[in-house]
Amino acid sequence: MKLSDLKIGDSAYIVQVNGDEAFGRRLSEIGFIRGEKIYNHMKAPLMDPVEYEIMGTTITLRRSETQFVEISPDPVEKVACPSTISSLIEEEGRETETPAQTSCGCCGKEVCHCGKNTVDITDKKNEVALDIEGATPEEIDAATPNFCKFCPEEKDCEKKKKTVLSNLRFRKWNGQEINVALVGNPNCGKTTLFNHISGGHEKEGNYCGVTVDSKVGTFIHNGCKVHLVDLPGTYSLASYSPEEKYVEDYLKNNKVDVILNVLDANNLERNLYLTLQCQKAGVPMVGALNMYDELEKRGDSIDHEELGKRLGMKFMPTTSKYGKGLKQLFDEILAAKGTTPKFTKQAELIDTNNTGECFAFINQALEGIYTKNKDGKSKITSRIDAIVTNRWLGFIIFALLLFLMFKITFDWVGNPIMDYVIDPFFGWLGEVVGNLLPDGWVKDLICDGIIAGVGGVVIFLPNILLLYICVSIMEESGYMARAAFILDRIMRVFGLHGKSFVPMIVGFGCNVPAIMSTRGIENRKNRLVTILVASLFSCSARAPIYNVFALAFFENHVSLIIASVYAVGIIVALILAKIFSLFLVKEQEMNYLMELPEYRLPSVRNVLKHTWERGKQYLKKMGTVILAASIIIWFLSNFPRVEEGEDIDQNEKSCLGVIGKFVEPVFKPMGANWQMDVGLLTGFSAKEVVVSTLNILYGGEEDAEEEDAAANLSEKLKASGEVNSRGAYAYMLFSLLYFPCIATVAAVGHEAGWKWAGFSAVYTTVLAWVVSTLFYQISGLF
Repeated sequence: MKLSDLKIGDSAYIVQVNGDEAFGRRLSEIGFIRGEKIYNHMKAPLMDPVEYEIMGTTITLRRSETQFVEISPDPVEKVACPSTISSLIEEEGRETETPAQTSCGCCGKEVCHCGKNTVDITDKKNEVALDIEGATPEEIDAATPNFCKFCPEEKDCEKKKKTVLSNLRFRKWNGQEINVALVGNPNCGKTTLFNHISGGHEKEGNYCGVTVDSKVGTFIHNGCKVHLVDLPGTYSLASYSPEEKYVEDYLKNNKVDVILNVLDANNLERNLYLTLQCQKAGVPMVGALNMYDELEKRGDSIDHEELGKRLGMKFMPTTSKYGKGLKQLFDEILAAKGTTPKFTKQAELIDTNNTGECFAFINQALEGIYTKNKDGKSKITSRIDAIVTNRWLGFIIFALLLFLMFKITFDWVGNPIMDYVIDPFFGWLGEVVGNLLPDGWVKDLICDGIIAGVGGVVIFLPNILLLYICVSIMEESGYMARAAFILDRIMRVFGLHGKSFVPMIVGFGCNVPAIMSTRGIENRKNRLVTILVASLFSCSARAPIYNVFALAFFENHVSLIIASVYAVGIIVALILAKIFSLFLVKEQEMNYLMELPEYRLPSVRNVLKHTWERGKQYLKKMGTVILAASIIIWFLSNFPRVEEGEDIDQNEKSCLGVIGKFVEPVFKPMGANWQMDVGLLTGFSAKEVVVSTLNILYGGEEDAEEEDAAANLSEKLKASGEVNSRGAYAYMLFSLLYFPCIATVAAVGHEAGWKWAGFSAVYTTVLAWVVSTLFYQISGLF
């Protein structure tokens, strides 16, 4: 009997997995081992892929791949744990870990009697001998609690001194350092823990491949400087995907004092497989049983102290979302540094390539100490899935969510903030600065170049932040994985993987992280095709261009017009993906496998943190690339100066005017004038510069009265009379499709090779010209 024969709502037992060896190994790593029970939950709206539950994990497989999994309706004998390894569970539990020093090395007493040790080791083995006089005023202020700062008596009592000293011991570096590698499965809360404990700002998301590189956070704990390295989430160290190879190479080739293994406390069986593999590194380990609050809410229980004895390492319950248990966790990490792991013998005997043997050992280790009230998805997740992945409602809900995202980003919230807050502010700032400065080219540079250029891009910051908030909420809630699940059948038609949808959605924010997140796609062919078309999904930097032209020429249909541009990008990307997968990328396609995490209420703190990080990058670009570009563009547009008596416009005589006139014949067939051509050329460095350039070029063309009538760039474009609605839409299409920014090209080169980066730069520019020209010419016939 094949897994494809299992009906919805039924269950069976795994017999064996046939077919591709690598894919079979991947399935075995997440629980597809002999004798394990599997449930068929539901099918995607288009009847493929299919959702299954095994070992407490919800995963999806395509029907074509389920043909390789043999099952039995009757229970099948599981792989037994070898007696040599089984005996280790009791044996390791009886051994004691090599302790950190808790007595004087000279006289052997817990409290030194020889006079050479001045610290009471029993109570203060982690403390630093400090006094308040040895700390700076800033350190003392940071260590002073608020109830002391606002003390009505304003006295330095003993309680205050002890509290300040205690806090100083945590904040003051004692010269010791420790390198901690953070390892765990996807969706286990590893990056949330990293953000909370280190103050880092790594992005979190409920799908594989969010953390695509290591991030380092440094902080002081108990006087010791901790270097915490957040490694990519991975199911194993089998070098099956880029994440796995990266983690394996890092643990082999870098100095790691302690491995912090983060586990989902609600799915220990599967998570502990990675633990056994990490133990092979021979480095002291501490386990964090994360999401422990969810385990307790479900009515489950785990004796973490007994588990630690059986596996030869400490396990600590944590809830990283709220910071619970993290102090105790890092106390154990500091204590583990320099010790000899108790699991050394166990790690030598266990063959981690034999997944059946590993899971048999794990099940025996958990026997009697791990109680699960109910396997599988929670009731809330099941109920939400029944709606959002429903055959009839799934696509409607998906389309509705995208529609709401665009309406919030542009019409309902974004544009009102832009029109009534930011735009008036920069208008007021330019007027104030202009009144303070004497007439001359310096005043023109500051007012028309810097303020107009940078302000014309900053004005769209609300749109970008709102877009990131929407995407972050979908990622954190777990809906993004469901969207990939329901769209896989469609994506496969175009030669893509269901996971390709994730980089595409991320690409609406920025193409660079979108290309980086393709590492979550194991198959190189699917991954390469996704990279090549990712830049066609309009990033937030292009949004200001659409907004300017839509407000100018489609004032009553802004959202609809902008949404249509995004839709064109999606359609063109899918068509090209099919062409590339058939004729350009000649590699074998790998199997489909994806986990569906539990739905979780997005953390407001994490969503805002992620949004601010992206917004900060945007603002940083304002102060660097776009500021520099605005100054350069202003000089190019104002020199050489028009002499008195010359009958020529300043913009036309300038260097930019000469360049624009030179390339004008190339862009003339798509209805663009020379100012718009120059905007496109400057957009090669960063798409935000396009609007900045147009602001500068159109800023000085009208007299004061006309300037008052044309309050912003949109009105200036419309008032110029040089562009019509057909040309405006063609320009938006060209901006959508042409040469991605330099950062995106660099990301393509880094991920796929510089040959493909060059190809991406050339083909997108040619494609943009063809599409925009065809639209302008054909639309003119009607």
